[in-house]
Amino acid sequence: MSHQHASHRQAAPSLVRQLLPLAAAALLAISAAPLRAQQLIAPNAMVGGYSQSFLSAQMAQWEFSIPAATNPILDMTGAHTAQGDQGSYFFLASTFSQAPVVRNVTVRTDQTLVFSPVTILYWADAQVFTEADMRTHAAYALGDVSSLTVTVDGVDLLSNDASSRNPFLQSSPLFPLSLPPGGIIDTMWGYPPGIFPAVTLGYTFALEGLSAGQHQLRFTSTFVSTGPYAGGPPTSYDVTYNITAVPEPGTWALMGLGLLAIGAGTLHRRRA
Repeated sequence: MSHQHASHRQAAPSLVRQLLPLAAAALLAISAAPLRAQQLIAPNAMVGGYSQSFLSAQMAQWEFSIPAATNPILDMTGAHTAQGDQGSYFFLASTFSQAPVVRNVTVRTDQTLVFSPVTILYWADAQVFTEADMRTHAAYALGDVSSLTVTVDGVDLLSNDASSRNPFLQSSPLFPLSLPPGGIIDTMWGYPPGIFPAVTLGYTFALEGLSAGQHQLRFTSTFVSTGPYAGGPPTSYDVTYNITAVPEPGTWALMGLGLLAIGAGTLHRRRA
């Protein structure tokens, strides 16, 4: 019995010695992470197992299926941004307002942030019903993009010229768009609810997970529609997200285990 008790007392310092480096590594990684520059993910790379062109369609479906009262597109403060949590990635909605929008949001450090400064959603109606027609009209509606910026913590991730932004132009596959009763299309513009063939065309970006702490993401765009939609003034959007990035649950567990080990080591030394 005394031998077993002695073995237990010897095992505790050994466990502490194993856990202390892990805790220290976790704390060091979190403290050092904000120094790492954020990067946009290559536009042809998969995010959460999906192509970014598919995500542009999924994001449009997400945005247009939420009632107006809680829709993130109409949100001016960030009160409804939590709805963007899709698991491994997080949707950050754009806006319909041409006045600058500032929102607050909390995300996990292991989540890819997906956002679109400007995207055209076009679905079939009585006049335009073929996929080719929808894509043509979406291109007219998007028209000429004269300005497009993406900045993270004050660092410009694009050079605001066609060569840097054009690779991020995403044309979605044809998909069934579900417009529910009470959605923003129904309540704001009176379009009937239903399920319609649809496509999206626009600039979609995926930003790698942010380091733990406070960050600011801002994206802006200006475009002028062409073809049958020409003649109107330029449309501009300016959206800023004040982001709190928190460690994923596994990191918190590791830190907690490490702190517990530190406490156990201190307690053992006091008893000794």
